[in-house]
Amino acid sequence: MSTNQVAQDTALAIAKASPALGVAATGATGAIDWSAVAYGLTALYMVLQILLLIPKYRQMLRDWKAKP
Repeated sequence: MSTNQVAQDTALAIAKASPALGVAATGATGAIDWSAVAYGLTALYMVLQILLLIPKYRQMLRDWKAKP
């Protein structure tokens, strides 16, 4: 294996590991409060689910009212 290939493989491995290392470093140092991020994402997910289900429930209500 050539030196160039080893350097390229090493650079690729570092590039692949950098996001995980960045998250671990910010979590370990306390630079980012990940529990607040999780709460925010959960709230956003809940709001999106509610907004996406409103048209379905409106249609179900219309169908229910239209039944003889």
